[in-house]
Amino acid sequence: MKYLIGIDVGTTGTKTLLFDQEKNIIKRSYYSYKLNSPKPGYAEQNPEEWYKAVINTVLECVEDISEKETVEAISISAQGGAMAAVDVTGKAVKPAVSWLDRRAKLEAEKLCKNKEENYYYKKTGWRLNDGYNLAQILWMKTHEQDKYNQTALFMSTLDYLNFRLTGRAVADYTSMGITNLENIHTWTWDKSIFRDLQINEEQLPHICQAGTAVGMLTEKAAKEMGLTEKTIVVNGGYDQYCAALGVGAIHKGDLMLSTGTAWVLMGITDELKFDEKSYISPCRHIVPGVFGTMASLETGGVSLDWLRNRIISGEKYTEEYDIINREIEKRRPGADGILFYPHFAGTTCPTWSKNNKASFLGITLFHDKYHIARAVMEGVVFEMYGILKAYENAGINIGKIKLVGGASRSRIWTQMIADITQMPVEVYGNADAAAIGAGIIAAIGAGWHKSYEEACTAFSQDITHVLPNKENAELYKNIYEKYKQGFMYLKEFYDKEA
Repeated sequence: MKYLIGIDVGTTGTKTLLFDQEKNIIKRSYYSYKLNSPKPGYAEQNPEEWYKAVINTVLECVEDISEKETVEAISISAQGGAMAAVDVTGKAVKPAVSWLDRRAKLEAEKLCKNKEENYYYKKTGWRLNDGYNLAQILWMKTHEQDKYNQTALFMSTLDYLNFRLTGRAVADYTSMGITNLENIHTWTWDKSIFRDLQINEEQLPHICQAGTAVGMLTEKAAKEMGLTEKTIVVNGGYDQYCAALGVGAIHKGDLMLSTGTAWVLMGITDELKFDEKSYISPCRHIVPGVFGTMASLETGGVSLDWLRNRIISGEKYTEEYDIINREIEKRRPGADGILFYPHFAGTTCPTWSKNNKASFLGITLFHDKYHIARAVMEGVVFEMYGILKAYENAGINIGKIKLVGGASRSRIWTQMIADITQMPVEVYGNADAAAIGAGIIAAIGAGWHKSYEEACTAFSQDITHVLPNKENAELYKNIYEKYKQGFMYLKEFYDKEA
């Protein structure tokens, strides 16, 4: 028997899956780590923890395999936007800076001065963000000159781990797009972007296609994870693209909807799609010949968590999600007039309003906590639907939604997604989409399959199909128009307050 390993290195933990030749998941392992905030606005991690998580989870997954050389390939799905700086020996000179870090706000503003509008978006596919690598490197140059001078390589999570496992700092196009350093028209590092940083290309990882071999495990890495130096490390990708691969979102018209703390949308196209109103983010897909267009609702799933944990539950009582779902089904679509806006951190795509806050409209003495819960669910879906409308305005036509994550476990929330969008929904019950995507990449790199389409079919999962209720179409259409109108009134109010 031969084996593959898919690893998903996330923001707060790493999940590893062991697959056999039949693409069955033989074993799972998980390792959590902290996101540290030593000062307001800071979000840091020790990159050594990423490596330790990979080592420990792989070691646990392969402990029962007697012939270690039968593990043919490993590939990694990794969080995007994080920045690790290492010296000539490969040792980190400082903690890695997370994509959630906001210390580089002034540096981001400085980088935008004397630049044409949307300069970075047009070049990199991403608006300049203070949490991404370009602004973080400038912050380091400005505030930590000694550490900046010690740095031999600036890396993201994927290339750092490839480097630790093989000795080669290699990343793929999807994970480098979010750095604000890669030109997505030439698919190379853009020297005109980082000229002012006084760094050179030798300080950045080599970029190559996901699915290509980075190299064999080093003697040290192989020994630590209980494998041999015969195991190939295959170049992986940005976790959202790996998740899209994991649910088979690889054809024009597919949409992956990943519903965790944040809700992330990935629309699949046959060309790069830009929109300077909504700032949807285009990039190459892991699959050659197609592209992904990404957007996110930062406080999607966390909105329901907030309601359940802070409002509905008490000190001695925690409301079960099963009860919430069951009671919500007894309330009518539209929550009898309540609208909820899940803007706990302002809004991103498509409205980009940093001042807005989470809000309810329309609550009366008639309403109970389950009306409010239904409004929360519907509000999150309305926000997601607004992103779909932005896709449509950019010429991206979506045919079906491939749903994974927390909302997939709620029948009523899934039905809301189908009813509000009036699109069929394919529900993937497995929450390991990104790690499965990494497994698919490993299979390609190991030569187990000739194409990603063939590999996605081989790694197929059980799917539940949910069709939209046509009777709710007109009702939700009218409510959505009210929702948009309410947003404009709220925006005016919060902008004046700010």
